Amino acid sequence: MKRKLLKMAMPVISPANQFIISNYYRDQRPLTELKEKRVLLLAPHVDDETIGAGGTLIKHAEMGAQTHVAFLTDGSGSFTKGSKKDLVEARKQEAALVKEMLGLSSIDFFNAKDGQLKSEGATLEWVKRKIEEIEPDVIYAPVFVDCHPDHIATAKLVRDALEDVYLDPVIRLYEINTLLPKEEINCIVDITPYREQKKQVINVFESQTIDFDGFLALESLKRNLFGEKGVEAVETFLQLTYEELTSRFDRLDGKYRYSDHFKQVNKEATLLYAMFKNLKFKKKAYEESRS
Repeated sequence: MKRKLLKMAMPVISPANQFIISNYYRDQRPLTELKEKRVLLLAPHVDDETIGAGGTLIKHAEMGAQTHVAFLTDGSGSFTKGSKKDLVEARKQEAALVKEMLGLSSIDFFNAKDGQLKSEGATLEWVKRKIEEIEPDVIYAPVFVDCHPDHIATAKLVRDALEDVYLDPVIRLYEINTLLPKEEINCIVDITPYREQKKQVINVFESQTIDFDGFLALESLKRNLFGEKGVEAVETFLQLTYEELTSRFDRLDGKYRYSDHFKQVNKEATLLYAMFKNLKFKKKAYEESRS
């Protein structure tokens, strides 16, 4: 019933989203050129890689880079009508399709229990080995202020793994459930040529019962960060050095339970509410990570 009512309200909601969110992101920031040749993305769950950086991964691959995605959990925590075993298998089959559609060089799975990802023991050692094997110029991982604990744990795995690995890659933190405040965005990638391709990849995730239209709407609405014609869709990141990630993550580590404060931005019908719910608190958290 709720879904039906929201659908009926979309003729009003969509223009409101377009006006308010586009104006929120209005700016004149530069686009980021992708020059890295070896790319590693750590995804807590199958579909996170596409939501947060699907267009960027396609762009890296088309520019000749090696692109690798490491899936950290088994994905068994999603809402589904089938068994957990069937869900895990379905998500791996979806990942295989994603590999082909995004042009990835490789995918791999650690298979930690969904919802229980920790930066410790065998998980941390596996991530270290993956980084040492690929020697990435850039590592993509979720933002460290997020309403899903597995997303935060993935950022921590990058922080902890690089402490013992003699590499200094660029780190780009991507958005999934919880958006960056616009002030924190310092990397903007034009994915206009790959927008339709990304939509096709999103359609692969038939095992998932959530909506994805909010994610897709955002990549269009955020184009105003660039502020010039010709760019129709972007993906946005917080780019950090390892030292910056370490200091900022450590200042917030364990301090807040973000699931109490934020709503997922996956649904276009509730996008305004999800974006601006406790935005002041989110800004405060990021400011605390810098101070």
